[in-house]
Amino acid sequence: MYHGTPKDQPKSNYSIRADRFSAHLRYLKKQGWNSVLFRELYNVSALPEKTVVLTFDDGYADNYEGVFLPLAENNMKATWFITTDCIGKHSHWMGPPSAQTQMLTVEQLRQMENAGMEIGSHTCSHPDLTTLSYQQQQDEITQSKQVLESIIHKKISSFAYPYGRYNSDSISAAKDADFQLACTTSPGWFGSEKNPLLVRRITIFANDSVSILARKLTFADNDVSWKKMTRYYYQRINDRLIGNR
Repeated sequence: MYHGTPKDQPKSNYSIRADRFSAHLRYLKKQGWNSVLFRELYNVSALPEKTVVLTFDDGYADNYEGVFLPLAENNMKATWFITTDCIGKHSHWMGPPSAQTQMLTVEQLRQMENAGMEIGSHTCSHPDLTTLSYQQQQDEITQSKQVLESIIHKKISSFAYPYGRYNSDSISAAKDADFQLACTTSPGWFGSEKNPLLVRRITIFANDSVSILARKLTFADNDVSWKKMTRYYYQRINDRLIGNR
């Protein structure tokens, strides 16, 4: 799970500088990772074992140059979850308007989808869905889907919960809107959560280097600090020693 990809130092810990993302991309390609669209997970048995899904939440304009163009050049794919009220405008949750709050336009979304990228829904206004009634959640989810389908003229089948927050009404609203897959911000491997409307993702933070990305791909966790890794390997060695007694 990525967010913005500015050229300058990110204002948000959830965004990553464009050159750092490019380093991530080079690593993935060098290591033979197969990138697929989020919707392709619906038929996961058809995918190679070494498969990764790159997702970008919100729909920041800097993703066009910093992500879409490099992906297209390398014949790789990604999925964007778009907050429809902000298309061509600025996000309202990132502070005063700036280059880092500018969002993708209708024309850019169409070009990206036509180039083989996936456009998914991220609600209309990016609310914390758990604070809303079922009807309000249904309106946010359904209307955003309709707006996106009117833009790309194709069915939208993928959804992401804003802030990763959801409740039983959120899941029901996503199901009633006919989404096939939806993702949270809880870490873990695909398949560790059996509900297709609660797919897990690994969060990428502003200072995540290539080595951190490599560890996150290995352990499917947000916290891959050396302190935690040391505890992990210590426990494995200890368990093996106990087992050999």
